[in-house]
Amino acid sequence: MPRKSTSTTFQGQKIEDLGKTEEEQTEYLLKNDDAPEYLKKVELIDAIRQAPNKAARRDAITDAAKVLGKSTRTIKRMLEKVEQVGVATLAVGRKDKGQYRISRQWHDFIVDLHKWGNKEGSRINHNQIFGYLKALASQGEKLKQKKYNEKFKEYSQVREDLISGKYPSHVTVYKVINSYLDEKNNKVRHPGSPAERQIIQTTEGILEITRSNEIWQIDHTKLDILLIDEEDQKVIGRPYITLVMDSYSGCVTGFYLGFEPAGSHEVALALRHAILPKHYGPEYELLGEIWQMCGVPEYIVTDRAKEFKSEHLKQVALQLGFIRRLRAFPQAGGLIESIFDKLNKEVLSAFGGYTGSNVEERPPEAEKTACLTLDKLEKILVRFFVRHYNNHDYPRISDQKRFERWKSTFWLEKPKILDERELDICLMKVAYRNVEKYGSVNFLGWVYQGDCLLDYEGKQVSLRYDKRNITTVLVYTRPSNGQPGEYIGIIKARDCERERMSLAELNYIKKKLRDKGREVDNSSILHERLSIFEDVEQARKERRSQRRKRAQRKHEVKSNKSKVVELFPENVTSEEVTTSPENLISNLEADTQKVVNSKEQQVKSTPKPNPIAKEKRRPRVGVQDWNEFMKDNW
Repeated sequence: MPRKSTSTTFQGQKIEDLGKTEEEQTEYLLKNDDAPEYLKKVELIDAIRQAPNKAARRDAITDAAKVLGKSTRTIKRMLEKVEQVGVATLAVGRKDKGQYRISRQWHDFIVDLHKWGNKEGSRINHNQIFGYLKALASQGEKLKQKKYNEKFKEYSQVREDLISGKYPSHVTVYKVINSYLDEKNNKVRHPGSPAERQIIQTTEGILEITRSNEIWQIDHTKLDILLIDEEDQKVIGRPYITLVMDSYSGCVTGFYLGFEPAGSHEVALALRHAILPKHYGPEYELLGEIWQMCGVPEYIVTDRAKEFKSEHLKQVALQLGFIRRLRAFPQAGGLIESIFDKLNKEVLSAFGGYTGSNVEERPPEAEKTACLTLDKLEKILVRFFVRHYNNHDYPRISDQKRFERWKSTFWLEKPKILDERELDICLMKVAYRNVEKYGSVNFLGWVYQGDCLLDYEGKQVSLRYDKRNITTVLVYTRPSNGQPGEYIGIIKARDCERERMSLAELNYIKKKLRDKGREVDNSSILHERLSIFEDVEQARKERRSQRRKRAQRKHEVKSNKSKVVELFPENVTSEEVTTSPENLISNLEADTQKVVNSKEQQVKSTPKPNPIAKEKRRPRVGVQDWNEFMKDNW
């Protein structure tokens, strides 16, 4: 039934919009600011929605009325408004201060002390444990000694607190130990759940699984495979996957794949993928199969990681209307963990780049054989979930597929289908941007443009996008005066030639370009400096060479000339040869040699039995043909 319209739904609303109903005016609203007043209301309303029973719900409403200074009837109206319109109607609140009074390290340290004090026949009570903590704190700086390293091996924060004299009160110690004992004593053991009446143990009690889309489980892990970049084929790293599964049928309802460590935004994106109907093109090779799972769950069960207790996920839960629960112990998530094991061992192990579960025993050829990109891996996982896993026999019932079990509870009514705009709260919130001419916005180094922004030139808008595809961005008006933003439309990257590109891929490409640009700049600067020094060094070498040549010429002039004489120069007459100074010296030496030879011949007139070869004679000055002289005298 339409409600009365209000003129205060948006700041600066036009007069002609006042005739619309309140439901029309509050369509597709998102709260983009985290004002303290808004977060306070989110916390209180969330406590009411998450109450496990009526008594707790009544107490939560009373507490909210006291904190906000309003009547319980007003709180109930606020709750009704959130359920009908969304969390943005609260418009004010405060930040979450956490669910624990002490840190997780302190909690585990106290529990470990209790375990240590109650084994091997010892029975240490709660007061003794508190006294021991007090005694440790009195040691101060002595706790830094080596003998305490083993005790505080995994509790560095506890050690620092004790050194500074800080430790929990005796009431806190008692509560931690009693809570641990209650959880330990209430542990339910059974050989295995039957096909029907399956249960999940949570911190708020036991949930019985009776139908599809009643309880979804979410978890994430790092896959055992190395991926490469599509352009340069270099190894990027191992991807993270956040998985959503239906506890009743065991079907995978959605997932998110990326290189970012799992956080609240990755969980929200996986939820968004699981809730919306899924459509895939022929490039996914589904052979006519359809990923049928969609809708909104009643419960979301997760482990106790901080991303599942974040403010963002609280707002998503309020907007979509599901209740969050935490597993009582890790074994309760064994079903979704088995899917991760199947992915690694049945799918990824067949491809190059598989690392295995043990990083220390990683195959040496893992990086060399890596061949999958993020897009290829996404297509492989979609095919596996649609054609194999969801089509596989349900293990607890014979002759029934998983997807058939999921559909079996929807024979009377179809699953709830949400509009895509209602799930925009799952998308990442980004900084505000100014709208420039022609309805354009600068974001992530790209220019996004859309006709929906033509009327907002010169104004600021808020952007939201899906990490898996940042070629399109959703635009909302900027919140003002505590009022949420209004949906404007979708804008696309103007100069991007690709239809899809993930944020991780864009960041990797930008990093490569930055590194390449920095290398070019440095090389050009270094080349310039090197060329200057090389020119200086070359000039110095030339000057040294010229100095050596001049010194050598001076030395040749002062020193004696060489005594090597050319006996038979070309183009020289016999007179020139005879009268030349060199030949005059040769003639004198020749005459002297003749006298000596004549005397030797007289002494050696008697021939010997084994005469030695004739001694080489010096050529006569007048001989012109050296070959003829050698023939006659050799």
